[in-house]
Amino acid sequence: MSDAAIDAETRVRELMIITRDLSAIFAKENELLETRRPREIAPLQTEKARLAAAYAQAIRDAAKNRAAFSAAEPGLLSELRDITAGFEERAARQRALLDGARQASEGVVKAIAEEAAAQNPDGAYSSYPKSADAAPVSINENA
Repeated sequence: MSDAAIDAETRVRELMIITRDLSAIFAKENELLETRRPREIAPLQTEKARLAAAYAQAIRDAAKNRAAFSAAEPGLLSELRDITAGFEERAARQRALLDGARQASEGVVKAIAEEAAAQNPDGAYSSYPKSADAAPVSINENA
């Protein structure tokens, strides 16, 4: 096996490891989102950020030097494609879960705002009723 093939195989295997590890974090996060435990995602973020940066760098390296990757054996490249497909599925699932959560929370905020507006149609934030006897007050700070 040539040095180029060994280097290509090493690069592909490293990318496979990063992709698997990042995919595992996405799978765990998705499970937490699906079971409505989003607060438990926080501890995963440091490792996720590290792996995402490593993944992005590996992808940039692969794009710059396609020949270095293409020298790897076809079976290894096929396995990388399979791992990447699973990773992309998990990432898409997470995007859908987060979009759904965002829409739900926006709906709750809108419903609360509408209810508050209905309870207080004059737009005042106070729960005290406006008195017809109350006069507006103006302060001249230059006086």
